[in-house]
Amino acid sequence: MSYEIPGALRPTVGRLLDPATHDELLRSSVRLARLAFRSGAASVFLYDRRRDELVFEASSGAGEDRLLGVSVPCDQGIVGWVWNTGETIIAHDLRRDPRFNREFAESTGFVPNEIMAGPLDLDGESIGVLEVLDPRLDGYGDTAAIELLTEITRQSSAALSLLVAARSLGPGLRAQQESDPLRRLDAALGSRDGKGRQAADALVTALAELLGERG
Repeated sequence: MSYEIPGALRPTVGRLLDPATHDELLRSSVRLARLAFRSGAASVFLYDRRRDELVFEASSGAGEDRLLGVSVPCDQGIVGWVWNTGETIIAHDLRRDPRFNREFAESTGFVPNEIMAGPLDLDGESIGVLEVLDPRLDGYGDTAAIELLTEITRQSSAALSLLVAARSLGPGLRAQQESDPLRRLDAALGSRDGKGRQAADALVTALAELLGERG
């Protein structure tokens, strides 16, 4: 059984293929993490398999404009430890924590005293890490804070996986749609309204039926 997408929903369907849509969803998840813990900053790292590095994919708070695209080795820092162990942690005293990469933190312009971080995964496969810098945990307790962070990492994992899928599939699908003569004609006639729009719809439908009979 075929289903024709209503004309009013076609722009929405197009947005689902647009990486910018999922990029905004991911940034929203990061902002949620920062606001939930009233932290100085929060970031999502995406694993780059080709380079075997973790790349800042979205950030909110201090230094957010400078960090996007910056990468860190998978075996360094708190984020690297979380990536390799798959565990969610709260590192309370970074001055005494050997896992903390102070040199890298100084290069970003933000040296936190405390970090929360959790792994992002999809169907059991690790895809990145969510990190929260200087969270305010008064009123939470470590257990409750980790539970909340775990829920946020689930949302971030979904957003990150959609972003990756849209980046890989979106260009090909959009190119295919743009090469479809009927879609180009429909787009060209889309500015018409009222009876003109009705006539345009009838023309596109008739052409589709004619091409279907000849196909």
